[in-house]
Amino acid sequence: MSNFTCLLLPLWIWSLSGSAARAQAIEFATFDVVPYVLHDDPEDRSGLFLDFNKAISDRAGMPHVSTVLPIARAMKNVETGVSDCLISASSPRATEKLLPVAVIIENIDAVIVTSPGIPITRIEDLHGKRLAIPRGSFRNFSITTDPHIEWHLTNDYVQSVRLLKAGRVQSIAGSEFSIFFYFSVENIEREDVGGILRLKRGPLWLHCSKERLSGDLIEKLRQSTDALRCAARGRGF
Repeated sequence: MSNFTCLLLPLWIWSLSGSAARAQAIEFATFDVVPYVLHDDPEDRSGLFLDFNKAISDRAGMPHVSTVLPIARAMKNVETGVSDCLISASSPRATEKLLPVAVIIENIDAVIVTSPGIPITRIEDLHGKRLAIPRGSFRNFSITTDPHIEWHLTNDYVQSVRLLKAGRVQSIAGSEFSIFFYFSVENIEREDVGGILRLKRGPLWLHCSKERLSGDLIEKLRQSTDALRCAARGRGF
């Protein structure tokens, strides 16, 4: 997106906010994954995705509701029209089942982290090793389709990290944000792990149901998200 477009977007959103708001709130399905959602946070923070949901809706002048769900359930709710939208990385499943509305963050990493003494420079280095991944993630990725990798589904990131810490798996995969957050919670330092391989880098998107929202509402959400991204870029993020 050009800088000129970024300058125009706030004026566009201002004009949209004066139109009649949707009577029913936009319903976000939100992954119950730290730090996207935080529970009982000592600093009373809600979580990254909950804050994004609120900022996008407020900027568009629309009420919203965020329902926190396991990853697989959140995806299914938007696919089937139970919920309106969610925030997720781009994936083959999201591209096929959902409507990509707007980029929120231009680059977010998915990584693989190994146990101490286990280097990794390619996926094949996981052959013969146990890999922990959160349930509902990495469908149709090479790490789950390679027959030589023994992958183990976990309920969440904290379980994956604790399995790695206890030596019950030799590697874990997932969002860099979430893995490193739990490393800090579990007091895991850089010397406590082995290699780190970037599995995928790509944008974080606002995705919505293909059937549930009108074209006008989708456009309001798109313009709101674009304006917020431009504003963040202007602050150096």
